[in-house]
Amino acid sequence: MSATTDGAPEGFSKAAESYDDAVRHNIAGAERLVMSLPDGAYGRVLDVGCGTGFSAAAMLRRFDVSTLVGVDPAEGMLDVFARKLDGFSGVRIELRPEDVMEMGVADGDFDAVISTMALHWFPDKPGAVARMARALRPGGVMGILTAGRGGEDAWRELLEGIGAPPAWTGWFAENQRDVDEIAADLVAAGLEPIDVWMERRRRETPPDAFMARTRSVAGHLLGNPPGGFSSLDRRIEAALHAAAGPDGFVYDYCKLFAIARMPRG
Repeated sequence: MSATTDGAPEGFSKAAESYDDAVRHNIAGAERLVMSLPDGAYGRVLDVGCGTGFSAAAMLRRFDVSTLVGVDPAEGMLDVFARKLDGFSGVRIELRPEDVMEMGVADGDFDAVISTMALHWFPDKPGAVARMARALRPGGVMGILTAGRGGEDAWRELLEGIGAPPAWTGWFAENQRDVDEIAADLVAAGLEPIDVWMERRRRETPPDAFMARTRSVAGHLLGNPPGGFSSLDRRIEAALHAAAGPDGFVYDYCKLFAIARMPRG
């Protein structure tokens, strides 16, 4: 079984060109995660679910990174990342089209492992955390940003109201993580949690912007044909416009941050 939700790599590849424009909150979250890592020497960094490279860029701005390995099963996302490499001068960067559970990276080879807004797409979340932890050297640090439990009720209720399939309506309970859950995953992986916290943010988004983001981050669930839109896509779009008020579509979102260290021995 793939360690990513069925069809997700293909969906993210299709959305790769517009992805950065649609996920400004994810980019900001990645910046906060990287700025929250403890000071240290992180010469070798592994970025799991690296996408278009904005988390890697944040690491390189803060730390003196000499080698960065980016892993993502969506080759279209890696193609966008690769076009940015001229801005990563002085750093050896290797991009690998690999799934988290099938990464060909050596155990104990990295000073830091980061994963931003990818864990919630991995069906085996404890297994994914454990696999990432194996790549850390003793004393190395892991930073994870993922979807937090308890947010997006308005979005879930909208999807339920139009009769969206379980892949949509059941996504929240299945894939969101809470503070205690991610902390337990870290401990089970042999890590020592340093800081685990949740941010809950109220968002006001124009319905067209919300739909554009949905097509970027969950396009594999929409079933859109080439150059067109599925019935589900159109129903969701219409419901967003119907639900929007003067401030747009109003909803809340929880981002879960976790930082942990591999014991030195």
